[in-house]
Order: sequence, then structure tokens, then C-alpha cells
Amino acid sequence: MNRKLILFVLVVGVFSAFVASCQNESEENRAVVTIASINGNIPFFSDVIEQGDTLYFPSYPTPYLADDFVREDFVVVGFYNRPYNNFTTTGVGKPLSDFLITRYLVEYRRADGGPADEVPPTFEGATSVLVPSNSLVEAAVLLCPYEVKNTSPLWDISYLGALWPDEILTIATITFWGHEVGTNREWSFQASLTVNFADPVVETKDDF
Repeated sequence: MNRKLILFVLVVGVFSAFVASCQNESEENRAVVTIASINGNIPFFSDVIEQGDTLYFPSYPTPYLADDFVREDFVVVGFYNRPYNNFTTTGVGKPLSDFLITRYLVEYRRADGGPADEVPPTFEGATSVLVPSNSLVEAAVLLCPYEVKNTSPLWDISYLGALWPDEILTIATITFWGHEVGTNREWSFQASLTVNFADPVVETKDDF
């Protein structure tokens, strides 16, 4: 083997080792955290504006806004922490067994073939959810904050905007980041959820 070939093999070997060291696969950890459920495994329905008990002024069909409000949407996510294999003995509180989820990212895309830009904007959130080994933990995650409902495109489908169709069908992908307790090595996992944004007016509510 000549000198150039030896050098090439060494360079490839170093590069391969570097790429392998940069991977953040869950299988490289002692704790493997997965999504066991999200919103009970059913679609999430979001109301853009919550109407109060009074919908309209009595003298003319103008919305009565004094008791209307915007509700932030939270979704319940079930996280399960299992050992990577049966040969690894783990328990609650043991080193590298518990997992701490620290942040997440919510991204939307259209589920009905509508315009790709008519979706809520991407946003990030911070959290602190401890998932002990061999345990299932449920936690509420912010799915749609207040400011998102007060901006386009969601505000435009509200009964006040009424510029677009009265619903936007989306798929929300939530990516979570965290690390095993006792280390700073972060890795990620994700789940998707169907989210239907609409703004139905409940006509059975009282008049002013």
C-alpha cells in the first residue's frame, strides 16, 4: 500500500469517527424517551376567539366584544422512558437513567392542500419535564400561544376578520430536546398532531 493510499484511509477513518461522534441518536443513550400519546391520540380543535355569553348587541348585528377572549391552547403529551435494552439495569434516580426535557419547537403545515403560507408561525418554548426510568409522565405543552391567534392567518379566519375560509386544517410537528440527568449531551425526538383551527359562533348564547 503506497503512502497516498495510507493517508487517504486515515483521513476517511478520522472523518467517519467525527461523523459518528456527532450523531444524537436515542439508541446511544441509556434512557430512550418516546412519545406514548399526544392529546389522547385524537385531533386537536382550536377556537380562535372564545365568544362570551353575549354574542351581539340587540339593536343591530354587531358582535359584542366585551366578554370575548383568546384562550391559549395546551396539549397533553405522554412521555415514556425505557431502558435501551434489557441488559441495562436502570431505576428511578440512578445515574443516566432519568431524562429531562428542556425545550421544544412547534411547526405547522397544511393538511388539506391549502396555501402553504397560510399556517400559524413556528414558535419555540421552554419546559422542564423529568421522565424517570421505566416511567410514563404526562405534561401539558403550549401548542398555540396568545400572540399567534392575534396575528395572520388565524386572526383572519376569526368572526371578526372573516377574510378567509372559516377553518384551517394543519398538522403540527412538535420536536422536543432533552438530556439524560447527569449529562449535557442533548438529543431530540418528535411527534405530529392534527390541529383544526376554526372560529365557530355559538348562536345559542344569550343576547345582550
